[in-house]
Amino acid sequence: MSETGRDETSGLRGGFAKLMFDLQPFKDVVSRRCGLSFDELGETNLAFALAKRMEATGSETWSAYFNRVSGDDSEFQELVALLTVNETYFFRESIQITYVVDCVVPGLLKRRNRDQPIRILSAGCSTGEEPYSIAIALKEKFGESAGRLVSIVGVDIDHKALATAHRAEYGEFSFRALSPGLRDGYFLRKESRHYKLHDEVRSLVAFHRLNLLSPQYPEALHGFDIVFFRNVSIYFDEVTRQTILTNLHRVMTEKGVLFLGAAETLANDFGIFHLVREGGNFHFTKCQPAAVVNQGPKRSVLTPVLPIRPKGMVRVEGPPVAPTVVPATPIARDWAPVLSSLRALLREKRFQEALQVVRAASEAIPGDNRGPLLDGYVQLQMRQFAAATLIGSEVVERDPWSTDAHMLLALSAKWQGDTDGAVRYLKIITYVMPDCWPAHYFLGSLLQDLDAEKAHREYGMALHQIEANPDPDGGLGLPLDLPVTDIRFLCERRRALLDVSLGEP
Repeated sequence: MSETGRDETSGLRGGFAKLMFDLQPFKDVVSRRCGLSFDELGETNLAFALAKRMEATGSETWSAYFNRVSGDDSEFQELVALLTVNETYFFRESIQITYVVDCVVPGLLKRRNRDQPIRILSAGCSTGEEPYSIAIALKEKFGESAGRLVSIVGVDIDHKALATAHRAEYGEFSFRALSPGLRDGYFLRKESRHYKLHDEVRSLVAFHRLNLLSPQYPEALHGFDIVFFRNVSIYFDEVTRQTILTNLHRVMTEKGVLFLGAAETLANDFGIFHLVREGGNFHFTKCQPAAVVNQGPKRSVLTPVLPIRPKGMVRVEGPPVAPTVVPATPIARDWAPVLSSLRALLREKRFQEALQVVRAASEAIPGDNRGPLLDGYVQLQMRQFAAATLIGSEVVERDPWSTDAHMLLALSAKWQGDTDGAVRYLKIITYVMPDCWPAHYFLGSLLQDLDAEKAHREYGMALHQIEANPDPDGGLGLPLDLPVTDIRFLCERRRALLDVSLGEP
């Protein structure tokens, strides 16, 4: 971190300390108004965002800022801009864009008057790379006729991201999936290695600020034939996703087609749309097509890449025999560069690329549990819980004392609300590997409302082990990449609160 970054973090630490245990009202208002949900580490980001906005607005107490952000929509938008992740790039998951341009759009054009353009919506368009990618692909396919044949709209709740989209000026990192030929053909190189999109492409896309949770969309945002809602749903809980998909269903034409990210599609099959497999792609349709994969509101009957094992098929009640205490496993030399790449990709939420890196390494280094476990960890980050749980269970069958497999199972259970399962797996980790501080920390957070005394003890163990070995992975082979300083603060603060509830002096 740069000196400036350290100074800023240090300056916000006081506000962070005051806010960490007054977050629920803010979580509620953000969730209610725009659907964003917060896991444990997401709370840390929320706390820093609140501290930053409190400093910017001169709010001296959290209640004063809460009153302000609750009644001032512009301030709410400033807060949301700090909470949303706008990591994207041109031609992300390009196979879907190619399929839309080569197959879906021509098919729709054949069935309608050429004077009525095909309408495409990019929902959660962020800084504009997705709708502009669609526009470029359409220009490549239809040339000068693209503007007459197709109309593209991008919507997002983040006004700062939309301002970037309107400027249409991007750094080199946005072009990592775009060929130099297309980049040079559609962008003008500026100073500081930035590129400005040509006006002829910019004019094909209109942008609007929209909260996807709004019960009513403006009339101008109706009648879409194709909707992209990709790499966005992972930030919402299931109820919110169903609400958004219902809203999108309402603003689509009867033959409308919906695309989600490849890793999100099966997890969003709620029966609101019909799931279809066509041309090697999965997508949803509003109307009943000739060949659908599922019928009605039940889950998809598609077999995923990894078969889903029935819940409860693998149960680990406790250690069968006392094992030899296992020290932290050093990273095998061959896996070190893989883990380094994986950390960077996961921080940027580039999950598909992370899977490619892991699977390529697994083929090059066969017969090692680390490959499947890293694959499962990426699946976990993508909220593909069934796949992550299956991988963890299979590794446990081969190696009952794999702490990485038990951590994968514990986090999957924890994120799905299965407290008993998560506690069971975490206890096995602390038995096999007593110095694994993340296991003690997660146990403390799960037991806090169930057994204050045990939670107090687990937080204390985590603090002791963090002091001895402040490894962000806690000695595990999974790239947990936990914010050690923030978790140390959380443990100290929560122990202090538990002292009060336990009547400690």
